[in-house]
Amino acid sequence: MKIAYLSEGNSVYDRRFLEKMVERGYQPYLISYWPGKLVQVNGVETLHYDFNAVPRFKHFQLLQVAWHLRGVLKRIKPDILHTGYLRWHGVIGALSGFHPTLSMPWGSDILIWPNESSSAKRFTRLTLRRADIITCDCQLVKDRIIELIGCQPEKVVVFPWGIDLDIFKPSNGPSLIRQRLGWEENEILIMTRNFRPVYGIKYFIEALPSIVRQRHKARVILVGSGSLEQSYRKQITKLRLERYVYFAGTVDEGSMAGYLNTADVYVTTSLSDGTSTCMLEAMACGLPVVVSDTPAYFEWVKDGINGYIFPRKDSNTLAQKIVQLLKDDSLRKKMGTQNYYIAQERADWEKNFDTLETIYKTLVTHRVRRN
Repeated sequence: MKIAYLSEGNSVYDRRFLEKMVERGYQPYLISYWPGKLVQVNGVETLHYDFNAVPRFKHFQLLQVAWHLRGVLKRIKPDILHTGYLRWHGVIGALSGFHPTLSMPWGSDILIWPNESSSAKRFTRLTLRRADIITCDCQLVKDRIIELIGCQPEKVVVFPWGIDLDIFKPSNGPSLIRQRLGWEENEILIMTRNFRPVYGIKYFIEALPSIVRQRHKARVILVGSGSLEQSYRKQITKLRLERYVYFAGTVDEGSMAGYLNTADVYVTTSLSDGTSTCMLEAMACGLPVVVSDTPAYFEWVKDGINGYIFPRKDSNTLAQKIVQLLKDDSLRKKMGTQNYYIAQERADWEKNFDTLETIYKTLVTHRVRRN
């Protein structure tokens, strides 16, 4: 089966999808109109076209790119068009008129983008309505999709993308990272979100003075990068927290698992999110979590059972929850064990991809019947 995978093509999630397609015997084509370096996956033909010279989201450009895409699809003759993030590639996939199409929103393109303008909402609705099937990673996003276009619930299939449990798992050996940082006896908090406004990292930094006053051994690892990195570094310097915080940068999956297994508590302060694979990675490594009250997290975290939930932007409550966990070794272990089993049961990428395969087979079957 030929799969035309239309996406930016520059993220670890794109790579995971494409690798699994090849592994399962599909013939995927990565089609991207995004500038810059794309992921490289053996067995995937990459078709990279840069239309960045034309300002994005202008109607003329969308039609221009959609017309070009139509020609690409006519040439490669895929069985399915699988479109990613709605805000760009999802829209041009819909405008191409190709069927069958699977639309796969990522989260903020449903929860945030349609609220930005009337045209954004129109494009979102157009994209979702033209899709033959829609898939998303949490019930929250499904409910919003149904609200936007009034479709039947069966059109939207929910499954969490999941993670590689062979990589993300507990490690009980000595931590070389702790040794390298000189933090063998410290309590380590970790956050693994990119430095973008939607992830609310500044509220975590605002909570740190209170945390370190109460827990002198507390330290922080920030894994990620992004446009706000210098802003966060300045904020940390202003609060005189430089010796408490380590910026690890962007790392590969193996190194990410190493950092997670170095930590004692995982924190996410996101202001909006779907099912966070970053959080699932931490859970699979047996970490307790402290998360914001972003509704999608309620599908994974029960307050006081396998983690703590705090109100978004509330740095004071965040600090209280973290300190409470750092004071209680047995509670951290209990919550971490709960999270390990939740990840094993619900976040296995190997198993969860089966759902996507079922969608592919359904789309091809319906196309044959329609023809």
